Amino acid sequence: MDTINRVIENSTEIELKFKQKRGIILLRQVDNLIFVSGHGPEDQITGKPLYQGRVGAELSLEEGYAAARECAVILLGALKDYLGSLDRLEGIVKAFGLVNCAEGFTDVDQVMDGFSDTVADVLEERGYHARTGMGTHNLPNGNIPVEIEVIAAVRA
Repeated sequence: MDTINRVIENSTEIELKFKQKRGIILLRQVDNLIFVSGHGPEDQITGKPLYQGRVGAELSLEEGYAAARECAVILLGALKDYLGSLDRLEGIVKAFGLVNCAEGFTDVDQVMDGFSDTVADVLEERGYHARTGMGTHNLPNGNIPVEIEVIAAVRA
């Protein structure tokens, strides 16, 4: 069974449609590293947000966690689409996430756990990664709650 199926069961349907615009690409491979641009919890066909608002204001911590989980599924889907299979993935090296949060909200790490827990569940030890999470007061596309980028390593 392909490893991504373990996480897709309880998540939104994924169908990736890659677009290149304004000189930005969704991912770039340099040697054995893949740099994946930031992804939010958005429908990959329509681009519509699956979640909108600030965690700690319009959204609960649990909803923020779920939004970060969706980011993990979408990012893993992008890697799977590029590589053909997640079995070629050596692991996730680093994740950087922005959490759109209310003034005074300090549980950014718990929101980001939605991403980290999901990636570790799917990839097991290959999903363990270094991580930075940062709170902000706005994000694009209708004020999405989370945007996450990753650096992944592939087997030679």
